[in-house]
Amino acid sequence: MAQEPAQDEREMAGRFRLRAAASRRIDFSGPPVTKLPEWGGVAGDDGVRFILHPPIDFELAYCIPHYFVFTPFARAVADVSIGDGTVRRRSWAAGSAFVVPPETLVRARMEDAVEFLCMTVEPERAEAVIGAAARGRRWAPQVIEEFADSGFAALQQEVRRSLLGDPLVEPAYLGALADAMMARLACAFLGQAIGREVKEALSPHLLHRILRHVDDQLCEKIAVEDLAAEAGLSRSHFSRAFQAATGEAPRDFIIGRRLSKARDLLAQTDLGIAEIAVQTGFSSQAHLSTAFKKRLGLSPARYRAAFR
Repeated sequence: MAQEPAQDEREMAGRFRLRAAASRRIDFSGPPVTKLPEWGGVAGDDGVRFILHPPIDFELAYCIPHYFVFTPFARAVADVSIGDGTVRRRSWAAGSAFVVPPETLVRARMEDAVEFLCMTVEPERAEAVIGAAARGRRWAPQVIEEFADSGFAALQQEVRRSLLGDPLVEPAYLGALADAMMARLACAFLGQAIGREVKEALSPHLLHRILRHVDDQLCEKIAVEDLAAEAGLSRSHFSRAFQAATGEAPRDFIIGRRLSKARDLLAQTDLGIAEIAVQTGFSSQAHLSTAFKKRLGLSPARYRAAFR
C-alpha cells in the first residue's frame, strides 16, 4: 500500500513561492554545507527536490548525499572546483546540465545573474532509473561537466512551466519529470554520445564583450546586425557562432536578458509593469506581457504575485 505523503510535502506542493534572497554567499573556500540553500522556489516529490532560482549570482561550497543537477536557462559561466581540485572557469549553454554524484565536494562562484534550476535526487531513486536505462550495461557515478541534449532541455522547460504556471504543483508529476531527466542523463553515465556538441565558436573574450554590450543597451533597440558588426562578422556567421557558444539564437538571448531584468524589477521593486517594460526595452506593456507569457507561461502580474 502506498504511503501517504508527509505533511511538509503536501504543504510544499500547494505553496510554491519564488524567493529573492538578499544574501547568496556561502564562503567559496570555507567549510561546505551539506544541504543546498533554498535561494529560490522549492518543490518536489519523494526523494526529489527542485529549486528554481530567479536570475541570481552566488558563491557556494557544498557536499551533499544526493545526485545534484545544475541546469541554466541561459548561458552560465562560473569558477568551479571539484573535490578541492584546481579552480577552473566553466561555461554551460542554455538547457545543458552539470551533474555531480553524491558526496562530491564542489565549490562554485557565479558572478553574472542567471536563472537556473537545481535538482537533487536521492541515490536509491536515481540509481534505479539509471540502472533501468542501462539494461545490464556497466556504468559508474561520475561528474558530468556538460550534458547537452534537446530532450533534457525540453524537460527542464516543462519543470519551470509547471512550477511557475500551475496553481497547484503536483509532486507526483514533478517526480515523473525528475525520473525522465535522470533517464536522459543515463546516456552520459553510460558514455554514449547524445545531443549536439557544444563548441564556443566565439572566443571567450569576444563573447564577454558582446554580452556586456547587450546588458548595457537593454533599454534600447538592439539589432543583431549591430552585434555582428561589433564582433567583426557577417550576420549569418555571427548568428551561428553565437548560438554555438550560448545555446540560443541572438534574438532569443536578447529577449531572455530583457525578461531577466524585468523579473528582477517585478520581484524587487513596486514599479508599474508599463514602466518596467520601458526600462527593459519592450515597446509597450502588452509587448512585455506577450513575451513573458510565451517564455514563462504566465503574466508579469502573476509572476510578481509569486514573491508575495
